[in-house]
Amino acid sequence: MKKYETIFIMDPDLDDEQTQAAMEKIKGIITQVEGAELSKMEDWGMRRLSYDIRKKSRGRYILIHFSGTPALLSELHRNFRVMDAVMKFQSVRLDERKEVSTKAPPPDEPPEESTPAEV
Repeated sequence: MKKYETIFIMDPDLDDEQTQAAMEKIKGIITQVEGAELSKMEDWGMRRLSYDIRKKSRGRYILIHFSGTPALLSELHRNFRVMDAVMKFQSVRLDERKEVSTKAPPPDEPPEESTPAEV
């Protein structure tokens, strides 16, 4: 199973019941596939969009982490496209991301002297 991270933006005009129903539908799609596992689902709340989507300047951001097959990801994307509640979505495969060091670079040191190679 491959690990994925998906973030999607939902319509801000939905009430809490409609938002929860849409999130439950997404959970159901992921959990119905044998071997798939939903690791995390976070509601980031309402945020301002950097540009208008469907004439709306705000949206509710939802982040999900799950593991599954590429077929599951395709099914999830198909459902996102059909759902009116979802305005935008994006998925990335976590296995392909390289670890980024969070340590600060060492202070500037003079470069080591190297001797030119003899030809």
